[in-house]
Amino acid sequence: MFRSDTHILVVDDSINIRRIVVDHLQKLGFSKIVAAENTAEALEKLKSYKQSGSPIQLVLSDLNMPGPSGLDFLKEVRKDPQYQALPFILITTESEKGAVIEAAVNGVSGYIVKPFNADTLTKRLKEAYRKHYPEGLN
Repeated sequence: MFRSDTHILVVDDSINIRRIVVDHLQKLGFSKIVAAENTAEALEKLKSYKQSGSPIQLVLSDLNMPGPSGLDFLKEVRKDPQYQALPFILITTESEKGAVIEAAVNGVSGYIVKPFNADTLTKRLKEAYRKHYPEGLN
């Protein structure tokens, strides 16, 4: 169903959430998963993979993190023309309309609200994947 060679970046300050997301992605067949515990590390990994010729193709990021937030990360990512259409999903406990509107204006592909289950994660991935990589789905 998904392209297993998709390079995915998972960003969350909680090691438990990172593990849950990575484990589920692996169960879906993804093998190229990179994790970061904050947005600074995530930006470095994004740049590093871009320079290596094997860019990140999907981002799952927590919205609320110490330091720059997932929304700040989204804004920074969208500044790069190569990442204008990068599927970018925010993981959040937020239901605040302001953050949702601001993220939408800045090109977020979708949201996953914590707590979430495997079905919800799969559904949101399919939606973002279909939006940006329609040829990658059966």
